[in-house]
Amino acid sequence: MLVTTGGIVAATLVNGPAASATPSPCSVYDASISNLDGGYGVMKGSYNLKKGPYADRCGNVTRLGRGRVIYFHCWVRNGRGNLWAYGRVKGTAKYGWMSIDNFSSVRHSNYETCRPNADRDHT
Repeated sequence: MLVTTGGIVAATLVNGPAASATPSPCSVYDASISNLDGGYGVMKGSYNLKKGPYADRCGNVTRLGRGRVIYFHCWVRNGRGNLWAYGRVKGTAKYGWMSIDNFSSVRHSNYETCRPNADRDHT
């Protein structure tokens, strides 16, 4: 029994601690995000709709072309200070994140901060 226990302790010390409980910056945003913004944005070029508010750290949902419209649900400023909108692509059931830098225009937005399970002002 001592050999087995020693082996487990040694393996833990060599391999390090178990995976961190800190969530990925992409996984903390999900379907519980409330629709708090009645605005929309028009794409100024072709950009990826993301699974989280980081261009280089979060996976892609889909690629959107110039002129596509995203209906906003809410906004966050990521850890790098960049402003991102969560929303739905017009005419689809696709939801995701887009940087404010990728819009040619933003209309009727109140820039409400994303928070889970808030009262929904819009459908």
